[in-house]
Amino acid sequence: MSLGTTKVLKPIRFSERLPQWPSVGIASLCGVGAGAIATLSYFARFNLSTAGSVELLLVVLVALRFGFLPSTVASLVSLGLLNFLFTTPLFTFRVDDPRNWVALGTFEITALLVSRSSAQVRKHAAEVEEQRKRNLKLFEFSRAILLIDVQSPAAPQLEELTRNLIGVNHVGIKVEKSVDREELASQSASREESVACDSHEISDRTTRRVLRSGTTVIGTMVLSGWACDARLADAIASIVAIALERSRAIRKENQAEAERNAEQLRTAVLDGLAHGYKTPLTSIQAASSGLLAISQLTQTQTELVTIIDDQVTLLSKLTTRLLQTAALEGKEVKLKRRTESVASLIDDVIEQQDRTLRSRIHVFMAEPLRPVFADIELLKLALIQLVDNAAKYSTVNSVILISAVQELVGTTFVVSNEGSPIPEGERNRIFRRFYRGVDAAKGPTGTGLGLSIVSKAAEAHGGRAWVTCEGSTNRFSISIPHFEGKNR
Repeated sequence: MSLGTTKVLKPIRFSERLPQWPSVGIASLCGVGAGAIATLSYFARFNLSTAGSVELLLVVLVALRFGFLPSTVASLVSLGLLNFLFTTPLFTFRVDDPRNWVALGTFEITALLVSRSSAQVRKHAAEVEEQRKRNLKLFEFSRAILLIDVQSPAAPQLEELTRNLIGVNHVGIKVEKSVDREELASQSASREESVACDSHEISDRTTRRVLRSGTTVIGTMVLSGWACDARLADAIASIVAIALERSRAIRKENQAEAERNAEQLRTAVLDGLAHGYKTPLTSIQAASSGLLAISQLTQTQTELVTIIDDQVTLLSKLTTRLLQTAALEGKEVKLKRRTESVASLIDDVIEQQDRTLRSRIHVFMAEPLRPVFADIELLKLALIQLVDNAAKYSTVNSVILISAVQELVGTTFVVSNEGSPIPEGERNRIFRRFYRGVDAAKGPTGTGLGLSIVSKAAEAHGGRAWVTCEGSTNRFSISIPHFEGKNR
């Protein structure tokens, strides 16, 4: 956006707040004016009542224009001259008639009350005007914030807007590093006490405010080179925090949209490739099986054809897995439930591993388990991904343990391996699509899709996937709830 098109208001200088006490010179001039009016009233041959009314009018005008102190001075001067010029004996400050005491006392009390009321009205009007200017500034500031470029960093733009529209010489906005909202909230709770004292006036020209989104600390803001106004600073901090959160939300939404588009393209490519491979693989497998059935091949030829047949079978399984993955990622999967024993399910998962890996896998089931009623192929795919993940990131030649337990709510499969423990901050994120942890990025190559497939397979069944760590042991679990009593 172009900041040059934004109307810049003259900054409020709160050192000019009203009411301000006028100088002694103004009070003296008001006293002189009261004396001049009393003298003119004497030469005009006014009586005490008329002269008192004129003097009272003068006191009211002075109170409205200059405040309480000048009006008080004017009233006292008027009182003295009214006594001196209009009460007997004349030209003395003595009063013989008690009625004149009442008249003079009434005049002074009325003058003081009117002066005080006028000063309060004037003070209130000044406060209303100050509040109006403050609200106008905040309105202009809020409107300008809606026009900031969300594709660019928000903090520098907000700093410039604050300088131009609020009249602050220097603005510093520090935004917390970009982390997960869950982590930021937990960090904020532990930091709350330490930052609470930062929301204060550092000096009479500098103030600091903590920026929060709800109860979460998202940054700090320092304003310097202005006459500090706590209420205005609080309002600015709230608006800036909202603008930062809005900018973050828009960027996150755009990023999510881009990821969805990329995922749709990737799913379409996987689906097309898998279907394209399926037909020639079927033909090759049929041909190799036919050659083996002829039984007229030499031993060498038989071995070669057997290798071809085995590898084609493996490619066919991988292609089927790709089709399942594409459907799962595209949220097109429809569960085809059937009953299968837990032991048979785990045996099939192990059989799909190579011979070296099979020797490392141990199975533990404490008691006979009821059959599960689920999409067996999808469940196998999830368990294969867990075993593959354990093989990649476990200690060389260490044991991979597959266990299963059943409770009233469902069946839980656990794949455990020995290796580097997964940091607590990554245990939720590793199930995200394409995410690879710090240790994983330094280890074997991968796409970051395996564990996301596990999570989606669990969710498709109404369950969940998670990981726990104890020492060097990582346990990946997938829980499948019972379905309409079919598991019983």
